[in-house]
Amino acid sequence: MTSRDLVWLGTTNPIQNPGGGHDMSLATSAAHSLPLRVEQPCSKETCSGEVVAIETRYAREIYFRCAPVLSDHQDVDFEYQVRRFYQCLPRLLQQAGSDTSHVILERVFFEDFAGDMDTFQRVRAEAYYQAGIPEEELPATTYIQQPPCRRTQKLEMQIYAVAPKTPGSVSVRTIQDRATGTTAKLLEIAGCQHLYIADINGVSNDKQDPGTFRQQSDRMFEKCAALLAQHGIRFPDVLRTWCYLYDIDNTYADFNLSRNAFFRREGVQRLPASTGIEATLWPLQAQCSMDLYAVLNPEEATIELMHTPTLNEAAEYGSSFARGMKVDLPDKTMLFISGTASIDEYGVTVHVGDVRKQMERMLLNIRELLQAQGATFANLTQAASFLKRAEYLELYELVLEEWGISKLPNTFVEAGVCRPELLCEMEAIAVIPKH
Repeated sequence: MTSRDLVWLGTTNPIQNPGGGHDMSLATSAAHSLPLRVEQPCSKETCSGEVVAIETRYAREIYFRCAPVLSDHQDVDFEYQVRRFYQCLPRLLQQAGSDTSHVILERVFFEDFAGDMDTFQRVRAEAYYQAGIPEEELPATTYIQQPPCRRTQKLEMQIYAVAPKTPGSVSVRTIQDRATGTTAKLLEIAGCQHLYIADINGVSNDKQDPGTFRQQSDRMFEKCAALLAQHGIRFPDVLRTWCYLYDIDNTYADFNLSRNAFFRREGVQRLPASTGIEATLWPLQAQCSMDLYAVLNPEEATIELMHTPTLNEAAEYGSSFARGMKVDLPDKTMLFISGTASIDEYGVTVHVGDVRKQMERMLLNIRELLQAQGATFANLTQAASFLKRAEYLELYELVLEEWGISKLPNTFVEAGVCRPELLCEMEAIAVIPKH
């Protein structure tokens, strides 16, 4: 198994093209970023994946997507697929100037938790053990059951890794909280302290009574507050959340009530960027879970909400999140694009029943959010696309090609969106390195 494409953003490229030279398509604006170079290090077509590497003065940051099968005619079992991924991971990281010890975050999209989680945990543990990674330093991992849109594909993986440019230019600390079962990663780069916490759920300690959705949602937010307090911050310091909800058509209203009440208690004024999307969760009793990102010393960054005339503010219809968050750091600018769908400047769903037009409006909204910050689709480093029906994939790939969006770690999964009539949603991260 191998990556089809490797994208490099930076002043230098450690990977040599076997044929010499570089594919300079998708070049970004010279005024705002370094050149974008595209490599195709292997010609195998048995799988699908991309690596985007960002070179800054202090670190090499790597975003990686892997789908262990590509063809709908490949019928291989789950264990074979997950082993292909973990066998491929060290080589692809090495090609990008990193190694397995630099993996910070994993997000795993499953087809079937019940049948495959035990196998995944066993293969993952073997892979990191063989790589010499102690259990207390494993990546922070999010487990989501959102079936990949290619039906022969049993899982998909997203990876975020950070390799220091020089000894000491990056520090990483892993914090495992037994009370909540969560793993946090605290990174310090160029004086900024970045906190990521993965897989915060609201399941009760009483296994016989895991709680209603509202009870779990309230408990999830309280767990967030307790975890953040361990690092001396509160929820108003959170910049980005990823929220996964079981049976979203029937739970999203309760989730909004829970979130709004918690934000009022916590005094949250600057709303975080966020995604709220349907998923089955692990453990199976969980009805909601969250990942979050915060900067512990925000005085080292300039933080701004992102806006576009093509979208209203979500808070106007009762959803407490920002359309995007700009985080201007010493070494780069990060743009966190919230989950974005076919919604107009009045907060109304547009193109009901027309999946192509919904895809195009979704992409228009994202393009406008990026352009307002001097960025384009070429600055995207990672994305996830949520299609209400997997059968939309072929059309969606065609639309992405028409919009010039390619060679991007973009995960395609089947998932319900926050309104029953919405047929697609996309979230993304863009990074603009500084010269």
